[in-house]
Amino acid sequence: MNYREMLHAIDSLKALEILGVQADTNGAYVRFPCPAKCETAAIIKTYADKKNLWYCPKCKTGGNLLKLTMDLKGIDYPAARELLTRAIVNETKEIKEPINVTYALEYNTWLEDQGIPQSLCDLLEIGQPKGRTMLSGCIAFAVYNEGGMKVAYYGLQMKDRKPKFHSSFNPEHYLYNFHRIDRKEGVWLCTDVMLCIRAIAENRQAVSTFGLPYLSAKQMELLNQCEIITVFRDDAEIVRQVAAHYKGFVRFIS
Repeated sequence: MNYREMLHAIDSLKALEILGVQADTNGAYVRFPCPAKCETAAIIKTYADKKNLWYCPKCKTGGNLLKLTMDLKGIDYPAARELLTRAIVNETKEIKEPINVTYALEYNTWLEDQGIPQSLCDLLEIGQPKGRTMLSGCIAFAVYNEGGMKVAYYGLQMKDRKPKFHSSFNPEHYLYNFHRIDRKEGVWLCTDVMLCIRAIAENRQAVSTFGLPYLSAKQMELLNQCEIITVFRDDAEIVRQVAAHYKGFVRFIS
C-alpha cells in the first residue's frame, strides 16, 4: 500500500482515538481541537480525493493524518504508518432515516442546454431548488440508498459544476440511481453525474460515483450485485479497482 492508499484507508475517528485526541463527528466530517492550539475546532473531510486532510478555518493551518501522527508522537513515517494500521477500516456511517427536507425543483435553461428533457428530470427529481437554500445556484439531484429510501440531495453548481451537499451525506456509501436498476441487466458506471443522466436519457441503465475518481468498499459491494457493467477506460483508478475486485462480466470502453 503506497502513501496515498494508506491515507485513504484510514478511519479518521479511530486514528484520532489512537492518538489520544478527543473528536466528534458532524456528518461526513470529523472535528477535533486545532493542533496549532488556536482554541477552535479543526475539521477533517472523511471522503473523496482529499480524504483525511485536516484544516483549521481560524488559523488557516492544515495537513494530513499521517504527518499529524508524526508530529504529535515525535516519530518517523514508518512508525506512524505502523501505528495507524489499526485505524485502516471503512467504517463511516450511512444515513438511516429518510431526509426531512424536500426541495421544490424547477426545470431550467441550464438543464435544457445540457440536452436533458424535463420529463426525465421530473422522474429522477432533478432541478434548481426554488427559494434560498443551501443548494442555491446548483442543480439538485435527489439521492436514494439501494433500498429506495431518499437520504439526501446532491448539488452541482451551475457556474463551475463543482459539487455541493450537506455534511451528513457521504457519497462513498451510495451509487447514484442504483435503486432503479435491474441488476441482471447491463449497467454503465460513470463518475460524472451528468454523464450518468445522459446515459439514462439514451435508455441505458447507469449509475454514478458522484464524481469520486475511485470506488469505496461500499460502492464495490453494490457493483458486485450487478452481473454486467460497462466502465470508461479514462477512469484509471476505477478501472484498476474493477479489474481487481469486480466479480461479474465487465466491458471497458473509451
